[in-house]
Order: sequence, then C-alpha cells, then structure tokens
Amino acid sequence: MPRALNLGIVADIHHGAQAGTKCGPAAVTLLGEFEQWANRHPLDMVVELGDRINNVDAATDEQLTRTIAGAMSGFAAPRAHLLGNHDSHDLSRTISEALMQVGFGSWSRDLNGFHLVFWNADTCVRGKQAFLFDAADLRWLEADLRATELPTVVFSHLPLDEGSMIGNFYFEKYLAGFAHYGNSADAREVIERSAKVILCLAGHTHWNARNTIDGIHYVTIHSLTESFTTWPHPTGAWALVQIDDDIRIEVFGRDPALYRLPVRKAGVHWANLSRPFAPRPEVASEALRARIARIDAEQG
Repeated sequence: MPRALNLGIVADIHHGAQAGTKCGPAAVTLLGEFEQWANRHPLDMVVELGDRINNVDAATDEQLTRTIAGAMSGFAAPRAHLLGNHDSHDLSRTISEALMQVGFGSWSRDLNGFHLVFWNADTCVRGKQAFLFDAADLRWLEADLRATELPTVVFSHLPLDEGSMIGNFYFEKYLAGFAHYGNSADAREVIERSAKVILCLAGHTHWNARNTIDGIHYVTIHSLTESFTTWPHPTGAWALVQIDDDIRIEVFGRDPALYRLPVRKAGVHWANLSRPFAPRPEVASEALRARIARIDAEQG
C-alpha cells in the first residue's frame, strides 16, 4: 500500500458582498484561517473546488478573483483549482486562468500511489437549462481513467451522485434542478466501468453529504462561507482527506462531519442486473430478470 495521501480541501469560498446566506465579506479572513491550518499540517496538496466569488459583473468579478488569487498565494503545499459556476458566470475560462495563474482544463497527476483527476467539466449556466457537461468533457474523463491502473480520486465542482436535495436552502426549491449535471449518469457510468475510482469529491451544494454507489464514495464538502446550516454565522468549513488502507474525511468548522470509509477493491462491483453474477446467479431469478426486462421495455 502506498504511503498515506493527505489533502486539504476548501469549497465555495464566495468572496464578495453578502449574497443570500453566503457570507462573502468573511471569505478572506476564513481563507486565511484555512491557510494557517494547512501550513501547520503535512499536506501533499491543497484542492480548491470552485465558486471563489459571489459574481456581480465582469469588472467586479475580476477584482474579486484577484483578491482570492493573492489570498491563496501563501499555501506551502501545491494547489489545484476548479472552475465553479459563479467563477464562470461573467468571466471566460481564459480570463480566469490569467487571474488565478493556473490552467482550467481538465488534468490529472499521480501522487503517493494514487491517481488524482481534476475534472474541469463545463459549469456555465445557460438560462433555465440544467448544467450539462459536453461530449468532449466525457471523452477526456474516459481516456484519462483508461490510462491509469492506480486507485483514483475524481474532483469536480458539481457532485456527480445526484443525491437528495431535500432540506437544502438553495437546491430543494429555489434552484431545483441545478444541484447536479443533467447528464450525471453518463459520468457515473464511465467512472463505474473504469473499476478504478474510489472517491469523488465535490462542492457546489453548500452542505456536507455522502452517497456510496457501486462501492464508490461521493462526498460533498460544505462551503467556507455558507450560513444556512449555521445561521447567522458562516460555517468556516474546510476538510482534511486522508487515504491509505481506508478513506478518512474530516470537515471542520461550525457544521463538522467525520467519515471513515472502505477503499473499494479494483475491478470489484456491487451486484447489478447489467453485470454477470458469479458464482451465484440465483441472486436474480429468471422470473425477476424477465419482470425487470418487461418494466424496462414499458418505460423505454
């Protein structure tokens, strides 16, 4: 087993004016506290999951992004950044790259025996249409996963599990349908078929959440400045992710969370009617298979 991988994670900084329950004026101070914490720990990487600003207009957004770029310059560990929907609302990818001094294409790297994928799929809002990544995003992800044999962690701004938003201040009603990609299932199919991904980490939905699908853990990290779960104070959330023979995730701040999760074995899947059953095919009887096939045909 490779030596432990230690990651510091911050999501949804939302620097700027107060916007709804997003405490933007507290962002720089809280980011400084995260930096102090991160520099006291032996982290292999700091990952920022996108939505650095509360967008207003292009000129304001440029200044807000410059401020965050400067505030993040003091981290001792290497950094990775993703584009969020607020980052992309009024700024092009090219401008964001110049301001943050990083590339915002999808990329990956190997670290401590693990493969880390930073999937910068499309996060632009287009009217009333749900988020959609395009075919090129999916082809890139599939090719990248095909090229590695290492246990893999996928980072994205939007969570890929399509988990329940019941109780979420923004995404249950106010922005229903905008918590996930409309074509998330296509990404999960690629991820599951690779049989290498052990963990998917995301932000965007401003709360702590976890789902496990086919042995792959989908974990959402709370926003640094969100306050709807800690009203009227910002959460001050950031996370420590440690992976070796298991996965340990601790979210700090006013709304803490703690997970200890098993690492799925390479090539091992949950029982599923679309996959062969061995050595016990009786798990799904012929009658059950026929019934499901009939229902699928009726609904298709």
